Amino acid sequence: MVTSAAQRCVEPEDWGAVVGRDLRRSRLIVALLLVITFTLITVDYRTGESSGGARGVVHSVVGGVESGVTAVVRPIGRTASSLFHPNRYHDRADELAKQNADLRRQLADDGEITRQATELSSLRLLADKGQYTIVPAKVIAIGDVSGTDWTVTVNAGRADGLATDKIVINAKGLVGTVVSLSEHTAVVRLFCDPRSRIGARLEGTQLLGSVAGGSGPGTLVFTLYDASYRVRPGERLVTFGSLDYVAGVPIGEVTKVTDADGLSRTAEVKPYVSVGTLDLVGIVVGKPPTDPGDRVLTPRTPPAGGGDTSG
Repeated sequence: MVTSAAQRCVEPEDWGAVVGRDLRRSRLIVALLLVITFTLITVDYRTGESSGGARGVVHSVVGGVESGVTAVVRPIGRTASSLFHPNRYHDRADELAKQNADLRRQLADDGEITRQATELSSLRLLADKGQYTIVPAKVIAIGDVSGTDWTVTVNAGRADGLATDKIVINAKGLVGTVVSLSEHTAVVRLFCDPRSRIGARLEGTQLLGSVAGGSGPGTLVFTLYDASYRVRPGERLVTFGSLDYVAGVPIGEVTKVTDADGLSRTAEVKPYVSVGTLDLVGIVVGKPPTDPGDRVLTPRTPPAGGGDTSG
């Protein structure tokens, strides 16, 4: 029986020939593509084209595929990295925390330096007003403050030109006197110590007396030697000059007057200096050429309205 070509069926023994032809055709196509690719690359490099040549065409095609693959693979790679290196992010967090702590410490140090510079500037301003020669020092220890002994130790001593009985000040006024020395330290008896007694003078007068430790660190007792003068609250006191003590150092302000005893008059005085915040002090090692009088005291603020305050 005769059949047409369209109706002819491929016998099983012809499958091998068909597969062989397909493989040869595929190999030929691959080989042709490789030849074309290498030819284009060679021509592109020889002509030196950088953007519109064959290399640009190949790069545009391959680059798009590469970008797509990278976009998909990169997050997976990061996740895998975090799984295989779990401590990496913890270490980074610890490093950032340390840097933050260091920065905070540096800011705190800068603030402390600024504070001390300001305090030293204020101390020198007071010393300049009185023309005092001072040795700056820092309080490094506090003595027994049980109420019977009020002392502090500062980091300056005999090697710095200090001597006993020298007046000690800070930026606000009288702190105390030097009572003992070593080569590089000094013990200062504070004005509030019950054993402390320092010569004083009322502002604007030549009336003399003395101040001594009172009932606590915030109170002094002033004894005026001239009982005929009536002390009034609000009057201010400064030191008067003697062999050891310099004159004109601000002491405090009268807050309360007590009864006269017939020979003198006493009053309570609020000191300008707070012993609870002592830090930077100055030991006066050189007297002014002349008595500074009252000029070291802070000028009084005129009352509102500018009325007469002589009373």
